[in-house]
Amino acid sequence: MCEVVRSNFEEKFPEIEQTLKEATFIAVDAEFSGGISNAVQSSKPSLFDSASERYAKLLRNLDGCIIIQMGLTAFRFHRDENKYVASTYNFYVFPKPFASVDMKFVMQSSSVEFLCLHGFDFNKPMHEGVGYLSRPQAERLRAELGRGPLTQHVERALSLEEERAVQHWCSRVCEWQDSAVLGDRLELRAGDRDAYLPYLLHRELRARFRGVWTFPDAGQVLVVKVSESERERLEEQERRENTLDRQFLQSALGFSKVFGLLADLKKPLVGHNLLLDLMFMYSQFHEPLPAQYLKFKKKISELFPTVFDTKYVSFELMKELRKEDKWVSNILEEMYTYFKEARGREIVMYSPLVESTNGFHSSDVKKKFHEAGWDSYCTGFCFVKMMHIIASISHSRHGFPRALTSSEHLAAVARMKGCVNMIRASVSHVCLLGDDPPSRRPRLLHVAAKGPRVISSLELAALFAAFGAVDVKLCSKRRALVAVGTHRIARDALSSFKGHKELDVSLYSPLRHSLLVRGLLWIGLVTSLAGCSWLVMRSLNKN
Repeated sequence: MCEVVRSNFEEKFPEIEQTLKEATFIAVDAEFSGGISNAVQSSKPSLFDSASERYAKLLRNLDGCIIIQMGLTAFRFHRDENKYVASTYNFYVFPKPFASVDMKFVMQSSSVEFLCLHGFDFNKPMHEGVGYLSRPQAERLRAELGRGPLTQHVERALSLEEERAVQHWCSRVCEWQDSAVLGDRLELRAGDRDAYLPYLLHRELRARFRGVWTFPDAGQVLVVKVSESERERLEEQERRENTLDRQFLQSALGFSKVFGLLADLKKPLVGHNLLLDLMFMYSQFHEPLPAQYLKFKKKISELFPTVFDTKYVSFELMKELRKEDKWVSNILEEMYTYFKEARGREIVMYSPLVESTNGFHSSDVKKKFHEAGWDSYCTGFCFVKMMHIIASISHSRHGFPRALTSSEHLAAVARMKGCVNMIRASVSHVCLLGDDPPSRRPRLLHVAAKGPRVISSLELAALFAAFGAVDVKLCSKRRALVAVGTHRIARDALSSFKGHKELDVSLYSPLRHSLLVRGLLWIGLVTSLAGCSWLVMRSLNKN
């Protein structure tokens, strides 16, 4: 695993950039400080949710939560060897204060507990996390830089630590310059806390001491004794090129540069259960999420026009496989194990080898699920295997089995592009590139109490949970709707409650069960009768 933190980010970035540029596709995964909450009923995912309703729920849930670890694995196809080479980067990310940019975020206890159970080290992002800026934040910072030195106009006051550091190094330079001669150098190790402190030192030292000039030096500050003429030349060059401000802004962008690179390259982006990852990435590294669901689909597909969700792909592939070739669960860990160690290795011939530059292909590698880098690798690994199976099924109808190219792999799953899995909703997935599919869920069940009985949602949920995944929505104290996950659950429930002494359970019909629809029909009927009566009376009066 190539671990990327603040201290090695700038050094690693050229390598990361080149690796992403050469990739056939890029797999992503993220770990969050918070997410979906089951504590509040109105925020829980429900089988009643339409795609737009689910988006609105997520929008409320994710407010203030952030990505704290981001995994990227670039998969590059080598045709001659029939293999994909995978290079994985595991980024720790954390919001850093830059000038007036000082972000607040939320830590959700259930998310923290979950990550702790899987060995997540929270010290890493907080102490060593790579900073980032959204587009509005970067524009604000750029505007502040345009108004002159940040020390003159920033809204954020210096912390006590920053003030002490600035005063310490100014005192050091004051003592040094008295004995220094032209060309002498003093290296100030300002530390790697963030890009702001070195920037402050540059500005402060240049303003206080006319006989010196400062130069960036691998994140530190190099002070050089200069003549007056050299000082004037360097000042003019800085005014013309604005080097210090530009370097500071680039450093402040941090992981946002990687996000921008992903958006610019437009490489196929692959994730497992990808909707949350896309929403977090968009809001954190790009701009605030749109309030409207359709606008989000338009915006995210403009950034990433080729998106694949391995959970959706897995559901589609299983429709084409024999029972003995299917895997039990679409959980990433179980899918990876199936394709790596079980039946999935031999469903079709000529499956490409996946070779990891990080050593993940080794049999003794320590599997660490829910670490973003490892999960991104596993996601891409499963995608390779499923692409080849789907492509082989298609090509076997027209010829003999053979090794396939990456273009043939991607072409075979092109119909699944932009389809992102939806957990526990009225639709199975959303389509980022067009209209969402109609619901294929079973019809709702209508539950009515017999006699004077009163029903509650908790009671009904407990009764129907015996059949499988269900959600309950009360219409009144005596009526409710039940959404079920599968047609089998609907059949079992209808059969079990047939002739029930206290509850009447039937398939929901708007005409029979909706008070609103029935009311509108009665209004329409009365209006029609009144209209007919008026016409009859008018005709009689004329005669």
